[in-house]
Amino acid sequence: MKKKITVLTWMATKNDPGALKSLLANLGKDYDIVKVLYIYQKGLIARSKDAREKFEGAKKVYPLTTIPVSVKDPTDLNEIFDIVKGKIVPMVQNEDNLVINLSSGTPTMHAVWLLLFGWGNFPTGTKLISSQIKRDTNETTCDEVDFPIKTLFTELRKYEKENPDKPFYRIDAKSEIRKESYEKIKVYSEFPNVPILLLGERGIGKSTIVGSHIKSAKGGKEVTPLVCGSLNSNLLESKLFGHKKGAFTGAIKDEDGLLKKADNGILFLDEIQDMPKHVQRMLLQTLQTHKYRILGDTEEQETNMELVCASNLPERELRQKLDPDFYDRIAVFKVTLPPLRECREDILTDWREVWERKRPEGSEQKAPMDPALKKFLMTSSLPGNFRTLEKLAYHILAWQGKKTIKEILEEMPPEEDASDNNPESVSLDEFCEMPWNKAVDRFQHMLAEYSCRKYGTQKLAAEKQNCTPRTLQYALKK
Repeated sequence: MKKKITVLTWMATKNDPGALKSLLANLGKDYDIVKVLYIYQKGLIARSKDAREKFEGAKKVYPLTTIPVSVKDPTDLNEIFDIVKGKIVPMVQNEDNLVINLSSGTPTMHAVWLLLFGWGNFPTGTKLISSQIKRDTNETTCDEVDFPIKTLFTELRKYEKENPDKPFYRIDAKSEIRKESYEKIKVYSEFPNVPILLLGERGIGKSTIVGSHIKSAKGGKEVTPLVCGSLNSNLLESKLFGHKKGAFTGAIKDEDGLLKKADNGILFLDEIQDMPKHVQRMLLQTLQTHKYRILGDTEEQETNMELVCASNLPERELRQKLDPDFYDRIAVFKVTLPPLRECREDILTDWREVWERKRPEGSEQKAPMDPALKKFLMTSSLPGNFRTLEKLAYHILAWQGKKTIKEILEEMPPEEDASDNNPESVSLDEFCEMPWNKAVDRFQHMLAEYSCRKYGTQKLAAEKQNCTPRTLQYALKK
């Protein structure tokens, strides 16, 4: 049975209907064409008799789904990009096995297809093809275009579709603080064999960052995850390093550890604060020498794994919990993922994407929005970050048609606020125990975070505090 495909193509104004007929005939040899999306210029059809005749001829070749667009200048990159990104891309998101024909249209149109394909805007599995006619022999060809650019965007879109239930951090951020964290992740991930430490509140998507952003930037290396708090000390040691039969009571056979499994890949240690200090020191030795010893063995093994660690503790608390040498080693490259309340410019996009992932098939596609919900998204501390948005989506879906969003928000069970940075509830004793400069930095950070929560965006908070957004951003980093 032939694979079913949907074909997307511009009208070839000089060569249709012949070019379209050739395209479909060649594709029909290997595929079952179920739909042809045919983009044409309304203005050109209206003013040109020749173009109009070619258009009508194309409709006789195949029962097309025609897509009219208004193009003033087919060589204007910005205009074509806006048309395709704004109108065409949303239309094809649910098309399975999409095939895009690059041949018809202007070079500008070809460039836009490639650009959007490289950014991962089309459904996973989309193919690019080129259909040509050799003028000297009239021979027709239809070949898949080899465009092996695995950009960060394509990997992220793939991860998003394969992991619909996980919180997802978009790379195309609007807020400066989120953009900055992405840039750090990208730069640090491209530097080999140096550990990365991710800090951020619960529900912010640290594991997703590793499985998508970091994995992609490191060339698609496989991620081997371990939650350090899920095992007791002895089991954690065995899980990491492996053991030989008889190494301890219950070791009835040889077992490889995660260090072996993660060789030439990425070892991701979540909740690193829960790793016992003696295991930290063992792992520190491995990081320094790239060698380790299986429990019960006398021979050393080599490993070429990349290490990523994560914690939901503030940096100052994490530093106190970990062995100092171990902390220094894993925190060479450190990235703090900002909570959603510090990224209000992105919050409406975050909400739409959470809704799209959580809504059942057949439910309202468009994410709900009204004044009460917008106020909540712009002012709530969102203590669970993406989990708070997911919880909200579930409640709205459960009470849809029975209660207003305002009623749902009022009745939703409260969440414990993850932020302990409210200046109104902080004791000055905390500051008295710090050196003056550190106390000032700490207070400025807390005040900046509180202002952003209260006023919704960094821009508005800066206006109220009579400072610049950059001043707030600098304080938030302290």
